Amino acid sequence: MQSHPASASSDDYYFGYERLIGTLVLGILSTLVVFIILEQDMVKHSLATPIKDGRIRTIMCGIGGVLSWSAPPNKKELQDINDCQRHRGPDSEGYFLENQIGLAHRRLSIVGVESGDQPVKNEDESIIVVFNGEIYNYLSLREELEEKGHNFTTDTDTEVLVHLYEEYGAELVNYIDGMFAFALWDRNKKELTLARDSIGIKPLFVADDGNRIGFASELPPLLRSNVDQGELDSVALSEYFALGNIPAPKTAFENIQKVLPGERITISKQGINRSQFHNPSIRPVDAPFSEASATLRDIVMNSVQERLMSDVDLGAFLSGGIDSTIITGAISELQDNPIKTFTIGFESDQFDESDAAQVVAQYHETDHTEYTVSADDVRNVVPSVLDRLGEPFADPSLIPTYIVARETSQDVKVALSGDGADELFAGYNRYRGEYYSKFYRALPREIRSMLVEPAINRLPATRSTAIGEAFRKGQKFVNVSADEVPDRHFEWVRKSPNDATSVYRDCDPTKDGIAVMRREHEMAENQLPAERHDSLSRVMAVDINHGLPNQMLQKVDLASMYNSLEVRVPFLDIDIVNYALGLPTEYKITRNDRKRILKDAFDDMIPPKIKSRPKQGFEMPIGEWFKQDLKEDFKSVVRDVDSSLLNADAILKLHEQHISGRQDYEWFLWNIYVFAHWHRRMKSEGHLTTE
Repeated sequence: MQSHPASASSDDYYFGYERLIGTLVLGILSTLVVFIILEQDMVKHSLATPIKDGRIRTIMCGIGGVLSWSAPPNKKELQDINDCQRHRGPDSEGYFLENQIGLAHRRLSIVGVESGDQPVKNEDESIIVVFNGEIYNYLSLREELEEKGHNFTTDTDTEVLVHLYEEYGAELVNYIDGMFAFALWDRNKKELTLARDSIGIKPLFVADDGNRIGFASELPPLLRSNVDQGELDSVALSEYFALGNIPAPKTAFENIQKVLPGERITISKQGINRSQFHNPSIRPVDAPFSEASATLRDIVMNSVQERLMSDVDLGAFLSGGIDSTIITGAISELQDNPIKTFTIGFESDQFDESDAAQVVAQYHETDHTEYTVSADDVRNVVPSVLDRLGEPFADPSLIPTYIVARETSQDVKVALSGDGADELFAGYNRYRGEYYSKFYRALPREIRSMLVEPAINRLPATRSTAIGEAFRKGQKFVNVSADEVPDRHFEWVRKSPNDATSVYRDCDPTKDGIAVMRREHEMAENQLPAERHDSLSRVMAVDINHGLPNQMLQKVDLASMYNSLEVRVPFLDIDIVNYALGLPTEYKITRNDRKRILKDAFDDMIPPKIKSRPKQGFEMPIGEWFKQDLKEDFKSVVRDVDSSLLNADAILKLHEQHISGRQDYEWFLWNIYVFAHWHRRMKSEGHLTTE
């Protein structure tokens, strides 16, 4: 801002002052307009029903095992691993134990199927596999393998793996299309192969204490094994405080890691070899909008068709949003029978989507079931859900997702989900925020930092009223002003506010969170074609590669498998992911629209009321709970945390500010509450020895 010369006339001063006021007013008005139209950043859910192909497909399971040349596993250890993840497969269990290797499997069976038990072996029993997931191209793979002389003894997709391994060795992963995590033992080579699908839909954890190696579909079974989990990983927990989850490959424990999406690990006496088998093939889509829209419809319909193959009835989570509406409509077009759809309704209008779901159910003539729950119903399941976590995980929508999965599992064993569409087609609030941020950042920094931001930040932000929620969004928007894209991305998703630095001891969540985002953006930039290096394309690519497996997909797997329910995600077919990443940003988001190409591709499947409906998420009134129902519990668990990482007194001071309404610390308090609850439980169970 230029200063006036000493000789300037009073008119010069007047008009200079007028320009300043005009700029300020314009800045504040534009900021208010932007954050009022920004829709709340929420997670949505959806799901759907079947086409039977006469073949038997594996439904979700739990796998585990131990490998050691010096301290071989025993049956009791494998049983402990299996018992700890019984919910992943309550119908049957299986084991393979020989010398240095032990494999364990829990099975969620399909009605009437007798030949799907695991482990599965090849003809001479030299190859043994335990598998969690589904292989969508297994019929074509089986046909090719039979032509090469392989003999199949079951009709499961699992058996394809052992014969693929006979043909291609560890390169078998390059032939599989599906969601999966598996462990395969080569008895002749004495070599174990572990792998996880390229998107990270199915989880896999590995523990290595230098003497023994354990693996499982979830982290808690490894805590039950005799593999030493090691000390707490302070950097991983710092990243948790920053982001609300621990990014792969880290976990809360130094000796336990997550297998990365698209990663293959081979383990033998010679050592451990980790490699990425998935190299995204992303090409820029230069087709006209209408042609790209038609192509998108075709590949989404193909993906839904693949995921309808089953010998059991399927259901659909129906939120009433765009994604679940499209999945429901696609299934309606592909099958004759009415779809079973499931919705969770809340007594509070602020969080309820059941009316919108009913509109979609009537539009597509589904067999619809609605479960209405109160805030008390949701709050009462919080302890039981948190007690199952192997590491802190602070996505609050895990709780309502658990409830809808629990209720849905009473009627079906399988459901299709619309998860992933927000990340692929710019559905989240932060994408609109990033879209508009360039206009806000065009204001002089002095105007933003000295005038706009102080004014907006003094407004009473709260989620309990519409105007308070608008103020909260406005504060979020004006405080995301970093020049570098990764740093802004962190600001959009961070869980630790700037004024919470006194809370942390011996860790710096801001520094560690920014480091994660810078690393992820560098990798995304290397994957994207040069034509897709704009800031929004990079942000969405990071959310797909990093956010989906670490947050969304982890949440869905936990919530569904706790209730023995399989969830399939058609939008995350690898062909759809690569195609979406290659689309121009303007095909996804404009000044007035999000998910533009997705809505255009399926315009006929979306009821008019849903097209014009504001985006709503799948949340809980946790901010109010911390002021009332959970107030004393929050104080109790925080005071109980004997951790070198946190300052309990500083946390309780921020809690008091939240209760008074001076600040809204909802997400931060939930993040701390989940950690404190987990930490107290880990200590009581003897998993924490030192800090």
